[in-house]
Amino acid sequence: MRNRRLAILAVAAVLPLGGASLLVAGPASAAPPPPVTVSGTVEDCDSGSSPEDVTIETSKESKSKDVSGTNKYSVVFKNIPKNGRAGTATVTCEDGTSYDQKVKIKGSQNAQPAKQKINLEP
Repeated sequence: MRNRRLAILAVAAVLPLGGASLLVAGPASAAPPPPVTVSGTVEDCDSGSSPEDVTIETSKESKSKDVSGTNKYSVVFKNIPKNGRAGTATVTCEDGTSYDQKVKIKGSQNAQPAKQKINLEP
């Protein structure tokens, strides 16, 4: 009878420890969203000057690309959720003028990297 009480006490003492370890571990954190590549063409500024630089900024990331002589850009975002994120693209031209364009970057709808084309114009 004494051995049986010891066994019950031992089990009662160990069970809370096991349960606590499950609570501490908690659920696994979500994987980061897959990257989204945004690319497109860039039009001249209203002044007629050629584009020199493109910057696209969201609330979480800012990406820039030199477009001198190419009028094309491509940048990769690593923090775009599935439902997307709004941002602003700023094109700076050789003469110092610039223009802004509101953009909506769409997130990947699955676990694969996504691509999106956004052409920029004044």
